[in-house]
Amino acid sequence: MSPSLRHLVFWALLPLTALQGLWLKSRALRLPGATGAREGTIGVGEDYHLLAIGDSIIDGVGAGCIEASLPVQLAAAIAKSAHQRVHWRVEGASGDAIQELTERVVALRHDDPVDLILVSVGVNDVTRLSSTRHWRRSLNELLEIMHGRWPGARILFAGLPQMENFPLPPQPLRWSLGIRTATLDLIAKETVSAQFGA
Repeated sequence: MSPSLRHLVFWALLPLTALQGLWLKSRALRLPGATGAREGTIGVGEDYHLLAIGDSIIDGVGAGCIEASLPVQLAAAIAKSAHQRVHWRVEGASGDAIQELTERVVALRHDDPVDLILVSVGVNDVTRLSSTRHWRRSLNELLEIMHGRWPGARILFAGLPQMENFPLPPQPLRWSLGIRTATLDLIAKETVSAQFGA
C-alpha cells in the first residue's frame, strides 16, 4: 500500500479507531515510573554528563527501579565502554508529548554541563493525533532550544516504537497507530538530519 493510500485509509478509519482508543484508554493499566533517585553517577574516569528527557521510556515505566531504565542502562554502557565517570540525570514523565517536553526543557537549569541528551518522545503525540505540521514545527523548536542551551552536547533520539506490534490495541486501531507512528518517526529522522546535516 502506497504512503498516500495509507494516509487516506488512516483518516477514513478515524471515527472507528477514535472510539476504540477511548475504550482502550478507559481500561488500560497505567504503570508508575521507575522508583529511585533521578540522578546519579556510574563508572570511573573522565567526567561525562548524560541528560535523559522525555516520556514513559525515560521515566522508566515498566522497569521497576531506575537502575533498570533505559537512561541508566545507557549511562552504564557508556561508563563501561568509554571508561568514563558518567553523571546521569533523568527528566521524564509518563504521558508527556512534545509540547510538555519542550516546556520541561525550558524550565531546566541550563548551567549544568551536558555532553549527551537522550530524547524519547512521540508516542503521546500519536495517541493525541498531533498533526504532522505541529510535530515537525515542535521538533525543530525543541532541537533549537536544546542546541541553544547546551551547544556542545550530542543529541540522541530514541525513535518511536512500532505500535502496530503492541498486543493490547484492537484492530484496526493497532494498524492505525502503526501507520501514524511510522509517519512521525520518519519526520523526526528528516528533521534531525536537516538540523545536523546527518
